[in-house]
Amino acid sequence: MKNALKLAALFAAAIAAFAGSIFSACANGNADATLLENSETLVVIKANTTSGSMQDAMTKLKEAGQISYEGSESEYGFYITSVNGYTPDASKNEFWAVYTTLGEYEGVTYSSAEYGAYEYKGTSCASALYGISGLPIVEGYLYILTISTY
Repeated sequence: MKNALKLAALFAAAIAAFAGSIFSACANGNADATLLENSETLVVIKANTTSGSMQDAMTKLKEAGQISYEGSESEYGFYITSVNGYTPDASKNEFWAVYTTLGEYEGVTYSSAEYGAYEYKGTSCASALYGISGLPIVEGYLYILTISTY
């Protein structure tokens, strides 16, 4: 009987540890991406997998209640109009800028510091050459949305 109780306690502890790891992963993001920063004017995402686009990762974070964003489709892809309730102030020439550490991937250049750069905790990110619907999510890379001006 003592062994059965020990086995049951061990089993319960293993389940609790497994559930805890799942819930802690969900608290910071999802299987595809981790949310490193999330404020009214800055969102930093780290890719955990190579699958889909930045918009796909953001949609999953939105569905999980981690972030909010609005926008519309255009001939150039998805156009962001607000993130976490913040709409850029046109009178201040503000816009949502996209930066990434993803440079070249599978023969395509996805960012260039020539068009702007953003420093995040000692890591240089270059201006994305594609919008969020055309920017692939690649494991280990950073993706940043922040307010910028022109």
